[in-house]
Amino acid sequence: MSEERRGPDRDDAVSADRSGVLPPVLPADPVRARGRRLVEVSRLGDRRVVEVRTEDGVDLAVGMLPDGTPFAVGNVCRHQWAKLGRGRVTDRGCLECPWHRAEYDVRTGKMVTGPQGIIFGFPPYSAAVRAIGSLVPLSTRRVSLLDGWICLVDG
Repeated sequence: MSEERRGPDRDDAVSADRSGVLPPVLPADPVRARGRRLVEVSRLGDRRVVEVRTEDGVDLAVGMLPDGTPFAVGNVCRHQWAKLGRGRVTDRGCLECPWHRAEYDVRTGKMVTGPQGIIFGFPPYSAAVRAIGSLVPLSTRRVSLLDGWICLVDG
C-alpha cells in the first residue's frame, strides 16, 4: 500500500504538514478507537492531536497538552466547522483550529481566541465568534493515560 492510504486506521492527518499554503480541507479518515482506548500516544506526532472515531460513531479531537495532560473534546470548530483533530496543540496548551487558528481551552471547551487572518481576524468579527465559542463550548470527555494509550474514563 502506498503512503497515501494506510488502511482502516489511516492517519495521514497525524503527519500532515502545517507549512502548506492551504489548510487541510479534504476529508481524512479518523483513527478508530478500540473500546475505551482512543489512540496510542505515539500516534499523535508533532501536532499532538488527531481525529478519533469512537465505536459509537462520535468524532473527537484527542491529544496531549505540552505538560503531558491528555484530552478529548468535540471535533468541530464553532467558527466554520473545521475538524479540530486536524489542527495542533500550541505550546501554550490550546487546541488550534487548522483553518483560521481559533484557539480552544480543552479543559473547558471554550474558545479563548477567535479566528485569525486578514478576513476572519477582523477584531469585531473575531470577538463575536469568540463569544459564541464561549457560550457554546466544545464537549469535553474525561480521559486518562493507560499503557501508552489515551483512554476514555466515562462512556
